[in-house]
Amino acid sequence: MAQAFTGVRILDFSQVFAGPFATMQLALLGAEVIKVEEPKDGDQCRGIGADNDIGAAGMPPFYLAMNANKRSLTLDLKHPRAAEVIHRLVQEADVVVQNFRPGVIDRLGFGYEAMRAIKPNLIYCSVSGYGQTGPSSVAPAYDGAIQATSGMMSVTGYPENGPTRVGFTVVDLGTAVMAAYAIAGALYRRAMTGEGQHLDVSMLDTSLALMAPLMSAFLNIGAVPELVGNGSVVKLPTTGSFATLGGGGILMSSLTDKQWSGIARAIDRPDLGADPRFQTVAGRRAHYDHLRAELAAAFLTNTALHWEERLNKEGVPGSAIRTVPEVLAHPQVAHRQTIARMSGVAGIEREIGLVTSGFTASADGPAVTAPPPGKGEHTDAILSELGYSAQDIAGLRESGAL
Repeated sequence: MAQAFTGVRILDFSQVFAGPFATMQLALLGAEVIKVEEPKDGDQCRGIGADNDIGAAGMPPFYLAMNANKRSLTLDLKHPRAAEVIHRLVQEADVVVQNFRPGVIDRLGFGYEAMRAIKPNLIYCSVSGYGQTGPSSVAPAYDGAIQATSGMMSVTGYPENGPTRVGFTVVDLGTAVMAAYAIAGALYRRAMTGEGQHLDVSMLDTSLALMAPLMSAFLNIGAVPELVGNGSVVKLPTTGSFATLGGGGILMSSLTDKQWSGIARAIDRPDLGADPRFQTVAGRRAHYDHLRAELAAAFLTNTALHWEERLNKEGVPGSAIRTVPEVLAHPQVAHRQTIARMSGVAGIEREIGLVTSGFTASADGPAVTAPPPGKGEHTDAILSELGYSAQDIAGLRESGAL
């Protein structure tokens, strides 16, 4: 049996998060990904976390998270002899992925038009902060900058403290999934038409897509989203986080009358469930402060895990607010086998753990089959496959191209 992208070869010039995580998603489904790295430092992520043991080996956690199932080739793209290697690679590739700032890779000679001249049906995916065209296209962009530009920060945080960024690289990783989706679509289109194409994936565009409900609220009724902290845009007292006994808290989302009845049963307050003021969504919203205070007092009488069990039993979405160690110890995470563990990583003598994918499949689903590669670990093997002799490879290395 074959995975979805078995037989697809991807030439990956990208680094850091958005591009590498996109190509890893495809590699988890069988694609062969050749990661091209700068000879001296490699992927920028290799330098993030050099103060820990695996970071000192050039394999810090952020790099490991983005690069399973790939092979690494080191090549100086500015070197005069780089073009001959890239041209051979492109002849054998189905997809090229790059996330240089717009215009940079064209100046290096490896832009879409140059690569399409070598492989007419090539799928070429450019990932950038603001897109390949437009007045902001060449502006530098990292995840935080796009969170600010896109309006994401304007809806995150508490009114009393002001906007804040999401606590992880949601834009980078969301863009990666968008890019993987775009590449998958382009591969399917090519199977039907025989044609390649250029994909322009933007972190800003992706952010707007992730915020589609809030954007729709403004576009269609003029509602400007506000900071709601751990509350909800629906402004109901039965949504948001509540402190619990022993610290921590619980996050509850209750929107319907049926769910409200479930809350009343879960906290053993039939009097609240029967109170005519709280029988409708409008009524609960109108008496927000009073009902919120009643719920806050109730949740302080027991632990977050207790309330999670009680609420879920009543059909109310509610979850204890967990730390990363706590969620990784959750039985559901173990059941889903979302975390892969492996040894044999270059330069690391102990086992490492990796997050795999966000779905399973009844056959040939995503799987980690090889650890993230060491910098240039597969250079000689890849070049040999392209027809370079050992003497040729030695010459390239001696010239400084590798």
